[in-house]
Amino acid sequence: MTHAPQTYVLTLHSPSQKTMRLWTGKSIHALRHCSITQIEHVLREMQQYVDDLQAPVPAAGRSYSLNRSR
Repeated sequence: MTHAPQTYVLTLHSPSQKTMRLWTGKSIHALRHCSITQIEHVLREMQQYVDDLQAPVPAAGRSYSLNRSR
């Protein structure tokens, strides 16, 4: 099952607020402030996205390098 993409905004030490705030939503225009009870879930979800992006991609056939000489 594929989840709809989420947008995350983390604000740190803004001039008016000296605390961290986490916002999430389906788009930048639909962001909602996360409650204390939601923050753990959202941070876990964000970490999973980062882990998925860092997972090695299996080589299919040839390898390709951006730093190959011409």
